[in-house]
Amino acid sequence: MADVELRGIRKSYLEGAVAALRDIHLKIPDGVFSSILGPSGCGKTTLLRIVAGLERPDAGEILIGGRPANHIPPPERNVAMVFQNYALYPHKRVYENIAIGLRLRRTPQERIREKVEGVSNMLNIETLMDRYPKQLSGGQQQRVALARALVREPGVFLLDEPLSNLDAQVRDATRSELKKLFRGIRATVLYVTHDQTEAMMMSDYLVVMDGGAIRQAGEPTHIYADPTHRFVAEFIGAHRINAVPGRLENGRFRSADGAIVFDTRVSKTSNVLMEIRPENLVHESQEQIMLQGEAVLVEPMGPSNLVSVKVRENELKMLLASRPILGAPLRFSFSSRHAFFFDAQSGRRLYPDLEA
Repeated sequence: MADVELRGIRKSYLEGAVAALRDIHLKIPDGVFSSILGPSGCGKTTLLRIVAGLERPDAGEILIGGRPANHIPPPERNVAMVFQNYALYPHKRVYENIAIGLRLRRTPQERIREKVEGVSNMLNIETLMDRYPKQLSGGQQQRVALARALVREPGVFLLDEPLSNLDAQVRDATRSELKKLFRGIRATVLYVTHDQTEAMMMSDYLVVMDGGAIRQAGEPTHIYADPTHRFVAEFIGAHRINAVPGRLENGRFRSADGAIVFDTRVSKTSNVLMEIRPENLVHESQEQIMLQGEAVLVEPMGPSNLVSVKVRENELKMLLASRPILGAPLRFSFSSRHAFFFDAQSGRRLYPDLEA
């Protein structure tokens, strides 16, 4: 396998009018499963295509396995890409779809058969060899596309939203299989997705992109617990984080409507967004900050309910095991240690003062 490093990568379209990538610096170590996460249009697929050699950067350097790759043609980069639409040849049977890359490299016939059989057995598609792509389900097509990549034994795997065309049940099962597969072969993977649950569950390393820039990169659990930018806090998490506009002054936060007031260790004076995750709001507990509101919406989620609580001008979501009565008063609390503060203008995180 091989590591991947990007140094100052920039890419724009329409004669510079649209910036797709803005000064990207990133290093993915050998054998690490990394997800490139972000909304549509953030530049994640462009980044993947640049690593593959399908597009050229306007500036910056690409290194694969420590070797400069900017001027290396795609077939010689030792990478394999699995596309969102799988890109299978409709007129070729499954066996030929898997073997075609080896044939183009003039691999001996016996070696091709040996490798195709090994990969197809690994992915449980050995009974599909004589079928055409139109005779396969979405999940089976995804496995064939993956087999075509695996059979080449590349240094780096590039996967561009490979599960997005699958239904939820098949996607969940395939997600687990992919994680076990790539962990078993210790592959270096760049996996593009807009699904933060998928990225959190599968990744060793997570890269969050927004507007062509990397907002934050690191271990998924660290990014969830310690977001450095408002965008990251709001994009990561099973449930969207609560955001309350207000002001920080002299170590005290006051919401814009005056309903939520508490002391903090962040002493900066600034217009801010105080953000707190639904799972950190606790019903009928004696946490540091006590509030009372009115239940205005209940969204059942199986073992728990996502409840919207109106507190004067703010609507906060929290998780409850029981289902409250709509319109009834609801008391809850939270600890200031779970509150994040982001500058209202720049979106950057404001941290507690070490001396406080």
